[in-house]
Amino acid sequence: FPRGYLQLHPHPAINYQLNRLRPAASTEELAAAGERVTNLREWKSSMLELATEAERQGRLLHASTYYRAAEFYMLPDDPDKADANRRFLALFDAATRELPLERLEVPFQQGSLPMQGSLPVIRLRASGTPRDVLVVHGGFDSYIEELVFSFLDFPQNGIEVLLFEGPGQGQALRRHGLTMDPAWERPVAAILDHFAIGACTLMGLSLGGYLAPRAAAYEPRVKRVIVNDVLADFFDCFASKGTGAEAAALIADLLRQGRLDELDALIEPLVAADETTAWVVRHGMAVCGAERPAGFFDWLTRIRTAPFSERITQDVLLLAAAEDHIVPLHQFFDQARALTNAASLTAQLFTAADCAEHHCHVGNMTLIQRYVRRWIDFQLEAELERSRRASASSTSSTASARASGAR
Repeated sequence: FPRGYLQLHPHPAINYQLNRLRPAASTEELAAAGERVTNLREWKSSMLELATEAERQGRLLHASTYYRAAEFYMLPDDPDKADANRRFLALFDAATRELPLERLEVPFQQGSLPMQGSLPVIRLRASGTPRDVLVVHGGFDSYIEELVFSFLDFPQNGIEVLLFEGPGQGQALRRHGLTMDPAWERPVAAILDHFAIGACTLMGLSLGGYLAPRAAAYEPRVKRVIVNDVLADFFDCFASKGTGAEAAALIADLLRQGRLDELDALIEPLVAADETTAWVVRHGMAVCGAERPAGFFDWLTRIRTAPFSERITQDVLLLAAAEDHIVPLHQFFDQARALTNAASLTAQLFTAADCAEHHCHVGNMTLIQRYVRRWIDFQLEAELERSRRASASSTSSTASARASGAR
């Protein structure tokens, strides 16, 4: 993983995507693309050109990455989206065929509806008997293939890794049409049931900063939860970084009053004025299954951790980035204060001094991998020590009872 965060484009969102691609692409090619891309239409054409050339040269992983990048900003109804997605997956599998990856599908029933599809899983088996199972998922827009390289070393440390896509994510959405419900404990339970897992560590990335805590609050088989990054209130993210406070207050007011037609009319010029906002709204509608922009914003207001944070009783690791362009920093402190019943709480804020100050710590992924592995090791050792003390106390109590009976 490259260290450092480069200035490759003046737009924060596009610059972030270019930096996020670097581990599995050419930094030189990305820098050149950043110089010529001025809008999302040019993003698509530039990434497709890079993909075609990399594929012609036999650079399969680079080609896969560029097809994924091209697809990323395509709107749901773009006729080229399905083909770019197909090429991304095929080239990724070809590029990683020597890696110990297992692709699996876990049946999933969405609510009371008949079974609609399945949840894609990539499994990385631990060497020998695993000390822990780490279940990992993304958030609003990531694919499990993009996460693989961050977890390849974990099995060598005795940790089995299950990367999965839940409703609203990756192929669960693209192939099976499963949309995202806030009740994330349901897909997590499906994964744990399928693999007969009685205890695990759960890690959520980006919007997973809401999803993983939500699952932990209602799924007792989650013993440890890692939040990378904190995302305590999705609507607040949109208000702070997108619409602004005044427009956000008006949106919230129209939602409370059920004036959805007026809300759609309000959102229309916001979408027309900024293509990144247009992508967020259209992509968000697809993720949550909304038929209109107002439905997406209604869903946004329900993606907040405050209603269930007190229910979380596990060991919790909160990670945050000081210059996150998506999540306002106050949410890190808000979330930490809300976890009043956590068994233990570790809260780590990464800054520019760590080269990990951006969303999900793009710029120093190696540091995050090491930090997470050591935190899991610490918690497993602490759990073992607690078990030993409890066993010793039980033995002592039994001995005392026998001695008392003998007297």
